[in-house]
Amino acid sequence: MATPRVPEETALSSTCPIPIEQLNELCKKSCEQLILPETTYAHDKTTFWNEALIKAILKSLIDVCPTHKFIVYSTIIQNDTTTKSRGIHSTSGAYWNSETDGMYNFQWAGGVQDAGLNIVISITWIRRD
Repeated sequence: MATPRVPEETALSSTCPIPIEQLNELCKKSCEQLILPETTYAHDKTTFWNEALIKAILKSLIDVCPTHKFIVYSTIIQNDTTTKSRGIHSTSGAYWNSETDGMYNFQWAGGVQDAGLNIVISITWIRRD
């Protein structure tokens, strides 16, 4: 069973044009519909998975909030417990209107235990003028 990691609301996500709970559910639903519990990591499928996730999330965001522009990033990480170390660190920065624009990060783990994958989704919104 996949378990999303839901970050606490931060200054970057406090301007979200839809409730954070709804944004979290949208990301979780997109991951669960694409990555089935029996899925194992397959490098040759990562492009398809990333593109499908981004497309599904963008469609949902546009449907619920046409007042903003959205940028969605998806990173898929192999979940391989046989390696002694596995890590990823990513940082983003932006110059925007901090009263109307922001970003949100979502982490999801799924697929077959010890052979599945982790997904990190970052969503940025910018209010249309």
